[in-house]
Amino acid sequence: MTTIVTQQLPNQVDTLSSSENDPIVLVCAADDNYAMPLAVTLRSALENLGDKRKLSIFIIDGGIETNNKRKIAISLQSDKVANLIWLNPSENSITDVETSSYYTKAIFYRLLIPELLPEYPKAIYLDSDVVVNADLGNLWDVDIGDHYLLAARDLYFPTILSTPCTNFFQSKGLKIDKFFNSGVLSINLEKWRLEKIGIEVVKCISQHKLLDQEGLNIVLKDKWKEIDPRWNRTAGIYECNSWEDSPFSEDEFTNLVNYPYIIHFTSADKPWNSINRCPEQPLFYNYLDMTAWVGWRFTQWKRIQRRLDREVNRIWQKISPIK
Repeated sequence: MTTIVTQQLPNQVDTLSSSENDPIVLVCAADDNYAMPLAVTLRSALENLGDKRKLSIFIIDGGIETNNKRKIAISLQSDKVANLIWLNPSENSITDVETSSYYTKAIFYRLLIPELLPEYPKAIYLDSDVVVNADLGNLWDVDIGDHYLLAARDLYFPTILSTPCTNFFQSKGLKIDKFFNSGVLSINLEKWRLEKIGIEVVKCISQHKLLDQEGLNIVLKDKWKEIDPRWNRTAGIYECNSWEDSPFSEDEFTNLVNYPYIIHFTSADKPWNSINRCPEQPLFYNYLDMTAWVGWRFTQWKRIQRRLDREVNRIWQKISPIK
């Protein structure tokens, strides 16, 4: 069973409005490792939201500690927040999927959104490693029509395809021309519920040992609509020396580099875990300083401490008795 906890915030309304100015339904999922980046993601969304817009925020809790939940709530104090709701999925909600220290179970929780929000026809999903740099209302207003979701093309395609995913397409005689990144999605929840898309994706990734993004692209092949790539500008753009090395026109490439709507930190080196400076690190810290983590910076000492924590955890798992 799923537990739903509503956390009251200043200026919160008790019920969602039934008018045409209903709040934008925004969903994120995170474990405790991503509590701080999640706060930045949501704070940046609020800072760039239009004056007449509100967000109804749902956080799928993958194990965020109580103190960090409190800090997230403090970070989201704004009259643009209609409500903040924590969703606690059952431990058995996602089973038989491959996880690791990098790909935790929390990344699969987006597949549960249609069932976790049964009363909503549509929702925007954001990964917890993005910075929003434009009004999400503009994405919300894009007509989803009969499509299952709206998404931006992944710049790492086709290299992002794992061997199991490639083998799957070859075995089925399928060809994939475009591969979307699942970090920013506008989801048609009604169609997902009707056709049990989440269940189909879980079956696919379990059977073929894939990641959820690959499973989504397989199940929803030719059923999604491509949106402006600026809504999900990934780190792959920096692997293109010029627009001629990219799948975009010169104008599209220039806008993507200089005027992204959402910046997605898809590389292993992110502003909060690496001393390797990325171009958008100052922007990340700008929004970070608007949260309860104000003043926090990744330092050489934090890097050493993180390595020590990982080593202690590795040793502990090795010596712990098998349950």
